[in-house]
Amino acid sequence: MTQKSREQRVRYKLDESMTLNQEEIKIYNVPFAGNTNTCKETFVKGERILEYCIEGDLTMEQLIGKPIFRDELVEYLYSISRQMVSMVHNGLKLGKIVFDLKYMYVRLNDFSVQLIFLPFDNPSDMTGVEEFIRSFLSVLVYAHTPAIECANQIIEYLNGHKEFNAIQFNLFIRELRAQSQLLVNTEKTSSKTKEIAANHAKMEINILRAEEAARNAEIARLHAESEAKRLAEYAKQQANVARSAEEMRMLAEAARIQAEIDKQAAEKEYNNKSQTAVLYACKMREAEDENSKKEINTARLLAEEQASQAEEEFRRASAEAERLAEEVRLAREEEMRAEEARMRAEYEARKNNEEARKLAMEVRRRNEEIGRLSEDRQTRKPDDSEDETTVLSKSLSDGLKRPILVRKRTGEKIYINKQVFCMGKADQGVDFKITDNKSVSRRHAYITNINGVYYLRDNNSTNHTYLNGEMLYSNIEVVIPDNSTIQLSNEEFFFKIK
Repeated sequence: MTQKSREQRVRYKLDESMTLNQEEIKIYNVPFAGNTNTCKETFVKGERILEYCIEGDLTMEQLIGKPIFRDELVEYLYSISRQMVSMVHNGLKLGKIVFDLKYMYVRLNDFSVQLIFLPFDNPSDMTGVEEFIRSFLSVLVYAHTPAIECANQIIEYLNGHKEFNAIQFNLFIRELRAQSQLLVNTEKTSSKTKEIAANHAKMEINILRAEEAARNAEIARLHAESEAKRLAEYAKQQANVARSAEEMRMLAEAARIQAEIDKQAAEKEYNNKSQTAVLYACKMREAEDENSKKEINTARLLAEEQASQAEEEFRRASAEAERLAEEVRLAREEEMRAEEARMRAEYEARKNNEEARKLAMEVRRRNEEIGRLSEDRQTRKPDDSEDETTVLSKSLSDGLKRPILVRKRTGEKIYINKQVFCMGKADQGVDFKITDNKSVSRRHAYITNINGVYYLRDNNSTNHTYLNGEMLYSNIEVVIPDNSTIQLSNEEFFFKIK
């Protein structure tokens, strides 16, 4: 019988101004990747405290004084990397993890390291992941040469990557762990079992890579859709600019026509005044009376002055007509530029929509591949009963608790015995078929097991999926806490770990 680890308590003093993120506390308190820590806010002697309850035997600081073997080192780093990957998947920031050897407890029965997470913003004086790994490797006492070589491999990996990626680091540690003597006793293991174990490890790596590629494709698809919406909005704005330019051009054209009419009227007035001046000149030559000559001369001068004014009006009207014609030309050019920008924006929007559609198809394909690989992993696990192979993870997997669903309406119990578990009313492709509720979709929702943590995902259902009364967005995986209520449309289930 495995001895139960001791329960440790760590208290973190909180300032009155600190605001705890209750959602992060809720996620952290759900067991994940071997981490069973819990934390809660409490008051001790009037002081505000964040108290952690940890199952562990020793701290990492107590362990570093003894010589460490290669496989033991790999198991410690594997436990840390698994927890970091799970935190990344659940939206927890790695910068809030306490990488301090004094507060990192180890369970000796499974070599798991219990990480402490601070659920508030901007924690001060925090050590980074890469800095911790380098410091940790530098203070260890190595028991033999393979342990030193393994540490050098890890340092070379960190030197070869500019930025630390938790998922890629976990894949690297998995490759080191595949050679671990704690997992496979090479003296007693048949070649066939070795090959099966190696294929199983490769399949685990392929599944993680496919999941990461699917997430990247989904991010790219959302980005493309956002860009397409932005370009469509820009096209609408350019269309409005084009309409405004057309209205200005029409107003300028109307002003030009009016100026042309005014020009013609001024020209006609000028001609009339000129004819009047000529007639007055003739009358003056014919008049013999001095008084008549003076009156005719005065009238001639007045007619010439009026003719000069009419000519000036004609020149001003001509200049105004030319100015308005130039404005019309500029308005037409602006309209052409706006139309060209609108057509270009429509083209970019169509192209981005096509790219978004292709990325969506790629995401669906990768999700199907992940489902297929997950089913293969369930059906192709190595059979440990074939020989006397010593496998550390066997005792752990036997001890894992399997979840069940209890259908509220009938009391029926459904055991979740697959990594990807589908529920719906379809005849094929579902693991639990609901035949007596028409409001449930064909493949309504999925329950997925990732590293021992169960997630619920709505599969674009018609009447939605609810977790503890809260509606889920389609294709978004959410952690299922123990003793939760799951609702497919109006069909209710109770989720619990048996």
